[in-house]
Parts: sequence; structure tokens; C-alpha cells
Amino acid sequence: MENFKITSAKQYEETMITIFELQEQEDPLTPKQLAEIDVMVKAAERYEAEEL
Repeated sequence: MENFKITSAKQYEETMITIFELQEQEDPLTPKQLAEIDVMVKAAERYEAEEL
């Protein structure tokens, strides 16, 4: 997951939904989930900077 890269608007949208759903779950996030969110957010930021 470290090399996660967003390459399309659809993938960007799906990633943002996934981040939101993880943050909204009732159970506390695990360290693994927090790390995954961090990777996805960084990928989203790169996509925004390069494509939007």
C-alpha cells in the first residue's frame, strides 16, 4: 500500500469515500487503519496537486 497512487477521478472519489467511511466507523481506528488513511490522504493530495 505504500506505493498507492491515484490515477483517475473515479479512483480519487472512491479513495475519498473510503477515508470518510473509515473515519466514521464506531470502533476506534487501529494503527494499521490510521496508516492506511495516511497513505490514501497523501495519494489524494498528490493527485489534487497534479491533476486538479
